[in-house]
Amino acid sequence: MVVDYISLFLSEMWSLCLNMAPFLLMGMFVSGLISMFVNSRLILKHIGSKNFLSIFKSTVLGIPIPLCSCGVIPVAATLREAGASKGSTVSFLVSTPQTGIDSIFLTYGMLGPVFALFRPLAAFVSGIFSGIVINSFDDDLHHHLPDADGVPNAKKSLIERLESGLRYGFLSLPSDIVVPLFQGLLIAAAIAIFIPPDFIAEYFSSSPYIMLFMMLAVSLPVYVCATASIPIAVVLMAKGVSAGAVFVFLMAGPATNASSIAVVKNILGQKTMYQYLLLISSTAIVFGFFLDSFVTIVHPTMSSFSHIHAVNSYGSLFLTILFLLILINAYVYKYKGEVSKPTNGGNDFDRSQDRLSIVVDGMTCSHCKASVESAVYSCSSVESASVDLLTGQVIVLGSGLDESAIKDKIKGKGFSLK
Repeated sequence: MVVDYISLFLSEMWSLCLNMAPFLLMGMFVSGLISMFVNSRLILKHIGSKNFLSIFKSTVLGIPIPLCSCGVIPVAATLREAGASKGSTVSFLVSTPQTGIDSIFLTYGMLGPVFALFRPLAAFVSGIFSGIVINSFDDDLHHHLPDADGVPNAKKSLIERLESGLRYGFLSLPSDIVVPLFQGLLIAAAIAIFIPPDFIAEYFSSSPYIMLFMMLAVSLPVYVCATASIPIAVVLMAKGVSAGAVFVFLMAGPATNASSIAVVKNILGQKTMYQYLLLISSTAIVFGFFLDSFVTIVHPTMSSFSHIHAVNSYGSLFLTILFLLILINAYVYKYKGEVSKPTNGGNDFDRSQDRLSIVVDGMTCSHCKASVESAVYSCSSVESASVDLLTGQVIVLGSGLDESAIKDKIKGKGFSLK
């Protein structure tokens, strides 16, 4: 009995991977190309004034960038520190985690063109609307700073930029999503196996709109990235959950989680945090209601996934194995190869230097690590620094280090210290 469940569980996992592999690989490639041209300097340059154009730019720039709800926080903190208005910052916070080139490709492959078009459209509308509302209630004086600390200014050749883009697309990006993606696959397979096919129809068909609010209640505190939410959405629809309720999960899940909500409070204030949650919740319900009321979507069935790759099975097998190897390599890169070793941070470091050790809580991805490094290097007298993403330890070396200033800079990016 147990062996049968394990076999079925692994079969569902493999079926989902077969469907995901080609679209997510394409998304990783395009994300890498985008990273060659869209960087922190470009974002900071175009988001500053407290007006509609700034909100529009922050929303449009945020939609294609593959940042999850944890990775977007340090970027948003940098935007705010660099002079972005609260409205522009919230627009970026709302629109960015909902989508990304990788998740759009995967949405098209697993949920179809309607969802693939509807997700970025909803991210755009909700980002614009949220930014306008926040700015209209914001009484803070706004001061724009022309540049951001720690943003590299060096020119790179096309070959260097291409190498950097591919490294981001097939190493840094997968390392950011590998754990939540694996968790999403586990949850999706468990739902497919343990929830009876007629359970949703039997208990919720008479009140479908209750499902919208149930999905919202589940989505707000739980961490799930835009890509990892897709396999869960597929099996929920296969079990009879309405398209609108699934969309609430796809929209609110990536945009919020318990830890990111607390950080939003730190960088934007308690009032804006409540407004942020209300805007996410209300727009998710509205779009979910619209999808259920006016758009007809064929619900996928899990059995169809077992046979979708019958044609060109060797090509599908190759892409799936390649996809899994990339994820394995990304996992090793994140938890083994990228455990930073402090420069001269051991027993033989220069005794004339000051050495500061800080433990940062809340770093989960490469964007978090880069944000902490940027914060540390923006402080005077810092000569070298290393950040260990696994343990959260930051080792800073320099002369005349101001510990309080360094810690304040890190906190300003939305992180807490242990």
